[in-house]
Amino acid sequence: MTKHYVGETGTQLILDTGILVATAAFSYIKYNTPDGVQGTWSASAYSSYSSLASATGTYFLSHTLAQSDFRVPGVWEFQAFIGAVDGTWFGETVKYEIFDLFE
Repeated sequence: MTKHYVGETGTQLILDTGILVATAAFSYIKYNTPDGVQGTWSASAYSSYSSLASATGTYFLSHTLAQSDFRVPGVWEFQAFIGAVDGTWFGETVKYEIFDLFE
């Protein structure tokens, strides 16, 4: 799927962090909506090949979309947040355009 829509459900939003997240004490995905709302979604470790780390492993955070997650169309910003005993880290900001139905 190349476009994402308001009310979309079941799709995994996956962010490449470039650092190992398997041993993180907590992790989530921060978001900014086009209408200025900021929030967080729960996230879990996801294993695949990371172009940022140039390796295969748990370098990703994943969140499965619920119907209420994408509620307004426009450009959304996402950022991974990882916390462990020895520090906290942010992933690079990613932008996705979310479309209204029938666009």
